[in-house]
Amino acid sequence: MLNTQGLHTTKTVIAAFLLLSLPVFALSVTLASVPGLAHADADKGEIHEKDKNNDDSDHGNAGICKARKIDWDDVKDQPVVPVHEKLLYVGTINQGGEEDPDMILVIGADPDNPDEYAKIIYRLDMPNIGDEVHHFGYNANRTKMIVPGLFSNRMHIVNLSNPRQPYIESVYSDLVKDSKYRDPHTVIGLPNGNNLVTMLGADTETTAPGGVIEVCGDTGEYLRGFGPDAKRNHTVVGPTYMYDAGYKPELNRMITTTFGLPKDIEGPINVAGLGDEISVWDLRKEKVIQRVKITPNSGALEVRWLNGHGVPIGYTNAPGSSEIWMWHDLDGDGYYTFEVAISLPPFSVPTDIVLSSDDKFLYIANWVGGGGPEGGNIQQWNIEDPFHPFLVSQVDSPYAQMMRLSLDNKRLYFGNSLLSGWDDTEFPAGVTRNISYGVHKIDIDHENGGMALDLEFFVDTSSIQKKNTVGPAGPHQIFFDPAATPRGGFH
Repeated sequence: MLNTQGLHTTKTVIAAFLLLSLPVFALSVTLASVPGLAHADADKGEIHEKDKNNDDSDHGNAGICKARKIDWDDVKDQPVVPVHEKLLYVGTINQGGEEDPDMILVIGADPDNPDEYAKIIYRLDMPNIGDEVHHFGYNANRTKMIVPGLFSNRMHIVNLSNPRQPYIESVYSDLVKDSKYRDPHTVIGLPNGNNLVTMLGADTETTAPGGVIEVCGDTGEYLRGFGPDAKRNHTVVGPTYMYDAGYKPELNRMITTTFGLPKDIEGPINVAGLGDEISVWDLRKEKVIQRVKITPNSGALEVRWLNGHGVPIGYTNAPGSSEIWMWHDLDGDGYYTFEVAISLPPFSVPTDIVLSSDDKFLYIANWVGGGGPEGGNIQQWNIEDPFHPFLVSQVDSPYAQMMRLSLDNKRLYFGNSLLSGWDDTEFPAGVTRNISYGVHKIDIDHENGGMALDLEFFVDTSSIQKKNTVGPAGPHQIFFDPAATPRGGFH
């Protein structure tokens, strides 16, 4: 736990922040409402020309795709309106061979529709092999998803006009040539209608540095660099590493994290290649103002600010050191203190964290879960006092990975694939990871605390029909259908 000696006013300050805060998502922005749902031709894996009957004014920036000034002062928090998710979109990598492309699986999540519930109802194949579908995001009005290929650098635009049968509208392949960065990761909505994309590395011999860019939400095209360009001395001008990003406009701050450089993480598990730096940005100046060293080879991943308006506190997970770090700026000077909030058992390997919308609970997915065969677990931690979190509940599940929490905080979905080169390997030595794959659901007692694995909801992807063969597929990131997605999207 954190040592808060010398911070005798901490609880008073936090209480004030929390009392004045609304339970809203920190990344929420004012965006257009979701257009009506219409039928679309949706053959798996085919790229369709855009429907000429669609009005461009209903589709984000279509026809006016350009870099535009971001008015951070105009960003307004939006209350989260709980809508029950009906569909899951699951980014899924091909495993077991090189004959098939990666895919987006559409899974039924509506318990009132038993014909589809907990079943794969559609499979959207990527048009090429070897993308490494990993993280993705919605465009401004949630009519499309931007699905990067982490290792291929292709940006796929997935049209959701028929949410049960999405199709690939276009593929943009010039990202590296245009941006000089490589390995697109996090996709976040921006208040100007475009999208922010984090890039793990650069088109250099060392694959350093990582950076951030702005892209068009309707085409995935590169528009401009967000912050310093790729051709820089990253020992002087940060950041060096890049993984996830999260911003707080009301604080004029953005946090970005690490993982590792592409040359160090694209092969087998390589803990020695994980980075150790977290960056704090002046959001409006698009400039790194703090470069903070944490535990060596910790590889900090997700950026999760507390949701309350103006609360200068957040968490990140460090899989390499099995730690949860927190940052805070209680004196309001704009510079952040970073400390270990939770020390997990060795070989826990926390690869994801999510927060409940009211900042009551922090959920941790431990991919290795201590190192035993079939290890892995999901933990629920109470963070009502963010400086003194405590464990409330744990559900054991093999290779627990990326999570998605329902808007009413009652259902938690998760997959169990990390990366194609990291799954199916020995870690720790002698213990094989991922001898099975699938999507699980946990029922949450949000009022009292507690979790229970829903044994009626399990989508086994250990042997499914892929484009060309039958075999294993690794589910990673999970999104909900547009109606159950907050403005600003997930990341």
